[in-house]
Amino acid sequence: MNVTIARLIYPDAPSGSLSGYCSICGDYGDTHYHRNDLLTPTSANLTSIFDFHHPHVCRFCSSIWREPKKYHRAILATPEQVLFPVISNESATEERPTWGRAIRALRRDVPRVMILTTDPKKRVWPFARISQGPTAWIYVHDPSRGLSQNVTIDLDWQLAALGLIEQAYDAGFSKPAIEQSLYSSHKQVQAVGIQATSILERDLAAIRGSAEFITALIMAQKTERASTT
Repeated sequence: MNVTIARLIYPDAPSGSLSGYCSICGDYGDTHYHRNDLLTPTSANLTSIFDFHHPHVCRFCSSIWREPKKYHRAILATPEQVLFPVISNESATEERPTWGRAIRALRRDVPRVMILTTDPKKRVWPFARISQGPTAWIYVHDPSRGLSQNVTIDLDWQLAALGLIEQAYDAGFSKPAIEQSLYSSHKQVQAVGIQATSILERDLAAIRGSAEFITALIMAQKTERASTT
């Protein structure tokens, strides 16, 4: 059995009755649906998603396609569970933990699909990749930064970057200041102190520009401890 993106995201998909190759993921099977059953006049981005040499779509891809409101958002899927992580602490639930909590609990030894998106209107899950081990592929879709691509992150470095950014965020610095320079926030520098700011800025400057930094910056939220103080 091939482990595909869609199979991880929607493992209990109902079966179709057609045989062939999936025109989205390429998986061969005999429980597929016809591609034209999915498409509507408003379907977009088709040529980059479908291989039109094959008229079928597997039951996994088909099921995800039919539920855009659920599957156009952030996803962290493993064989054990499918989560829809959020950034805001206020929006978090058991099925939708914060990205910080989800990625800290992620096991290194299982295959996973990770999609980090700030725009749920666009269908990006077909472009994600499966990874396993200490490094991970994560599809990042953030139109405000002009990002829509797979990036590779080291999970340990990611956690270190996330912890550092949360530390600065908890100290009162804004995300734009964390992304550019803490010194741009003069009022907060005075509140935190020049020595503490200098240490934070030195550590942040060392990782700015890395994939771990930008993904952690998008994920970061004030910690629960800081949010209650």
